[in-house]
Formats: sequence, structure tokens, C-alpha cells
Amino acid sequence: MTERISGGCLCGDVRFETDAVPQIQILCHCTDCQRVSGSAFYAAYLVPTESMTLTQGETVRFDVDPDTGRINSRRFCGRCGTRLWAELEMGISSVNGMALDDRKHFQPTHNHRPETAPSWCAVNEAMEILPVP
Repeated sequence: MTERISGGCLCGDVRFETDAVPQIQILCHCTDCQRVSGSAFYAAYLVPTESMTLTQGETVRFDVDPDTGRINSRRFCGRCGTRLWAELEMGISSVNGMALDDRKHFQPTHNHRPETAPSWCAVNEAMEILPVP
């Protein structure tokens, strides 16, 4: 078991923890992640869903069928709208790396879907590309 990593939403109503070592940490440039993040990518800290613990508050769930074809159950704070994590069909949770209390834990090593990044986005080409399953 590793240390407990905690995070939460902007208003503080929702808090979560995980004790899992991330399976991978990525910058996802898919169009759905661009839309939900309001940026050129989403900071994804990927851990097993069973490692996620909601420690305070309740999340709002929104299921989306992204351009990858897999259903994502996105979890948000119902009060401030912060995206906290998405539960993916394969038993992985894509935690918002910027919602972690200590952001030093988010250290991306891969890009995902860089071909869909906006033309003005400088994709870090030093990172590996995570292939689309």
C-alpha cells in the first residue's frame, strides 16, 4: 500500500482519496477532454476504480460516450461543477490530476490522442504516445 493521495473540488464540498499507485499519468487531447477541461488537454491520473474512496459529499454523475467508443461515467461536484474523476468501463478511474491536493503527484509521462490537439497547442513530443485501444 502506498500513501493516501487526497483531492477535492473547488468549493470544498466533495473530497476523495486513493491509495493506488497510478497505472499511468497522461495528458489526454481527445475532443471530449478538451471540452470538459476547457483546455487543450485533460490531466489524467489513472488508478483502479476500486481504489477510489469518496470521503466527503456526493458527486453528480454524467455518462458520456466519447469519441473512443467507451462509456465514461464522469463525476462532478454538483455545487461548483469541478470534474473530479471519470470511471471508465475497464475498471480504471481517470482522476483529475489538478484536483489533487498536492499536485506534485501528477507527473505526466504520456500523451493520448495528440492528433486531435488544437493546432495552436504545443504537444510535448518528449513524452510517449499512449495508443488508442
